[in-house]
Amino acid sequence: MGAIINVFGGGGFSPVTNNFTSGSGTVSIPSGATTMVIEIWGGGGGGGQGFFDSGLSISFGGGGGGAGGYSKSSFTVSSNAGQTIGYVVGAGGTAGNNGATSSAGVTGTYSMTNMTTTAASAGVPGSSAGAGGAGGGASGGNVANTTGSTGGNGGVVNPSGGAGGTATVGDLSASAGAGGAGGAAPSSSGSPGSAGRVRFRFT
Repeated sequence: MGAIINVFGGGGFSPVTNNFTSGSGTVSIPSGATTMVIEIWGGGGGGGQGFFDSGLSISFGGGGGGAGGYSKSSFTVSSNAGQTIGYVVGAGGTAGNNGATSSAGVTGTYSMTNMTTTAASAGVPGSSAGAGGAGGGASGGNVANTTGSTGGNGGVVNPSGGAGGTATVGDLSASAGAGGAGGAAPSSSGSPGSAGRVRFRFT
């Protein structure tokens, strides 16, 4: 009788995913990995404050914050086990404030182009027209560099405040860095933006 070969097991590399939603640090390329995919999302901007103009008796909703940008890269790392990649996760903006930058490749021993997402803008307060904040930009990815979506407008048309910018969905149906909703009139603060994310996937 011939030998039976188990084609489903036996020492193959098991995929590894590292998810970071705050802070900074380094990741080491594990032994046996052949491919490394890096995704980064910048922090979302906070929503602007609602406003009531007593002179005109009109309510103005604050604008929604913009969403963080998204960048993705893929590398062959068969001969790079043990080398490291630095990362920084951008925080979400508090109400009325911009989000923060996320990046990967900023430090470490693995040579790659730095991937960066720029800060998403906060929504404008209703006292200044309640416009939605601009989405954050992205650069350095060799697969994708996607600008975050703009937050929705508040203002007279929407005294409840504009919607926050929608976060980009990446691999494994994950997302991060959504913009905060604008504040409702007469004086509610907007919602904070969501934090960014940095994710490494080794296969």
